[in-house]
Amino acid sequence: MYFKSNEHVWDTYSSNIFDMYFEKYKICVLDIETTGLSPERSHFILGGLLSFESDGKAQFSQYFAEDLSEEKEILVRYLQEVMAHDIVVTYNGRNFDIPFLLTRAKKTGIKVEHIPYNLDLYLVLNGHSPLRKLLPNLKQKTVENFMGLWTSRSDRISGAESVTLYHEFLFKKSKNEDTTEHKELLLLHNKDDVLQLSKLFPILEKTDFHKAMYSLGFPVISGSKKLFVQNITFEKSYLKVSGIQASEPVDFVSYGIGTDDCKIFFNKTAQTFEIFCPLFRKNAFVILDLLKLPVDLQNIFEKFPNFESGYLVFMSQNDIKYRDINFFIKNFLQRVLEDIL
Repeated sequence: MYFKSNEHVWDTYSSNIFDMYFEKYKICVLDIETTGLSPERSHFILGGLLSFESDGKAQFSQYFAEDLSEEKEILVRYLQEVMAHDIVVTYNGRNFDIPFLLTRAKKTGIKVEHIPYNLDLYLVLNGHSPLRKLLPNLKQKTVENFMGLWTSRSDRISGAESVTLYHEFLFKKSKNEDTTEHKELLLLHNKDDVLQLSKLFPILEKTDFHKAMYSLGFPVISGSKKLFVQNITFEKSYLKVSGIQASEPVDFVSYGIGTDDCKIFFNKTAQTFEIFCPLFRKNAFVILDLLKLPVDLQNIFEKFPNFESGYLVFMSQNDIKYRDINFFIKNFLQRVLEDIL
């Protein structure tokens, strides 16, 4: 097994919109290499991870299986490092990296209690940015080129080529031949993918990020308690928010006093939660009455343009106020975690 960790001086990305969702959370960037696309038949062979520290530095780590028999060992150590974070940033990680890791963990008998919230930059760009119409494709290297980051790359292989290279590495090793070049190319490819991805954060400024978070969900964390919002919908006279209890799940039910009061459901066994916040419609407006909530949030919204006398407008005509809705959900759930549960 190969493991290496290096410290880098790093400019941590920050913007008002990004910080609204992720400020003060422990963030890492990851990318993995495998022997194929199917986690049922292929193996995890290399994982790279860049962890942002609070002192303007970042720690880059790589775990490499020098033989397929080492997969479980590197997977255990890699997942331990990943799970030490609140947020994991990937590029198409919700469709590939994370499901692959979880499937291989199950296949190799590793128990995974939770995975950090996954901010998938590819899904943000693909669904919530005009770049998908301007660029030939949304491959990571294409986006890097658009952002002027192509010259920062040193590796000379693609993801598909890395699979072939690893099999050549194993063959040479079985013949006791020199594998140094193959190994270095694999490690470099993975390292560049991770470091380049960590430089793509400014691309979020070319997206409708509030709408993306409304669609893709976002985390709400208080100490060791973690909720991941997954679905936000308008249902008749309620705003429904549902998701998972990512850590320390509990059972809790609150119906309020009246039939139109806020309702809260936490299910420990299923590790899920649901909240129903009462809405009413007036002309073309959909409005939340903050006085119907079990916690006082009025002072937070006093300076919001869509707030008036305890009422918060969530929709005007067909204009959904994604920022205000997300900000409300985040603060409401934060108070639930801190004051109710």
